[in-house]
Amino acid sequence: MANLSEFCTCKDTKCPLNPANHDKGCSLCIAKCLKLREIPSCFFNLADPEMKKRQSYTFEDFASLFGEK
Repeated sequence: MANLSEFCTCKDTKCPLNPANHDKGCSLCIAKCLKLREIPSCFFNLADPEMKKRQSYTFEDFASLFGEK
């Protein structure tokens, strides 16, 4: 399972759920995001590689990101 996070683009390595901080891959981050109705930051990073740190990662924020483009 450790290989699941090789593609992780999350820059927040201080986050305890970041795959760099444990051996459970992306599962912990994704579970937290689903519970909070959020999109993992890696999806935001793919959609907008130059984005700055966001205040929230909601489904609505993700949809509006595409509305802006």
